[in-house]
Amino acid sequence: MDVFIITLFSWHQAGTGKSPEMKTIFCCLAAISHMLLHPYFIFDGPDHPLFKEGRGCICALPLLEQSFQGLLMAFGFSWHTAPGQAEAELTYFHLHGLTNAVVSPCNSVLLFGATGVIRRYAGEYEDVKLYTLDAMELKWGDLLLIALMSSAKYDSGLPGCSMDIAHWVALYMFGRTLVHATSTYLFVEFMSFIAQWHKVLCWVLERDPQHHLGQWHFEFTCIIEEECTQFLDPTVLAAYLSPIMSWLEGHQLLVTVVTSCQPDLTALVAFFSQCLDWSMDTI
Repeated sequence: MDVFIITLFSWHQAGTGKSPEMKTIFCCLAAISHMLLHPYFIFDGPDHPLFKEGRGCICALPLLEQSFQGLLMAFGFSWHTAPGQAEAELTYFHLHGLTNAVVSPCNSVLLFGATGVIRRYAGEYEDVKLYTLDAMELKWGDLLLIALMSSAKYDSGLPGCSMDIAHWVALYMFGRTLVHATSTYLFVEFMSFIAQWHKVLCWVLERDPQHHLGQWHFEFTCIIEEECTQFLDPTVLAAYLSPIMSWLEGHQLLVTVVTSCQPDLTALVAFFSQCLDWSMDTI
């Protein structure tokens, strides 16, 4: 089965040496090594946006990340560190045919234009779910608007705006027109568009002409017009639409094919001894 999977791990608190986190990572990699696929791993880089470190995001400790990467090489798996957000590179891999699927603990890759993501729920890789934009009946712009408006993912959304409200607003096509404008308008034209976009958005929140919202939301109009001068936050918008990646214009692809190598048994034995405290008899 010729399948390539890019996967991304997240962890809570971590240490080094004989840590339960490394044992968990080892068990995951051991399970993947028995699958008929070529995995590829991508890590967040030094230039990932600071707002990503807000609510719901946990950053890895450097020493644990280094141990993780060393274990990947021992298993013969390929990996690299993105200059910015790993999710952006995951999406690039998928959209350019380097992989057949993306496996991630969150759905953020969809915000960068990926068409689907596989999420693992159980301890083993038996209970997984596939999320696609088609199944959710959403377009990229719709999902992007929900992320920009909702304060559920980042602290840069509209205060008090739930994901449900943002979803209902997306039914008015604000996200799709926003994505179209960013890809077609020059800066001056775009700023003029955003001013008009804000006015129409406020009118819809006050009037709900197609009854998608179920009620009027004057409170958000007040926030947009009087308090929240940074909505839309241009930093967050640029992070999604023009992310920092390894493949910028004029640069060659760093990876042209995803492959795996045979495990380095000597390196694995050293890992068992140093990180898992296994005796030579157990190994």
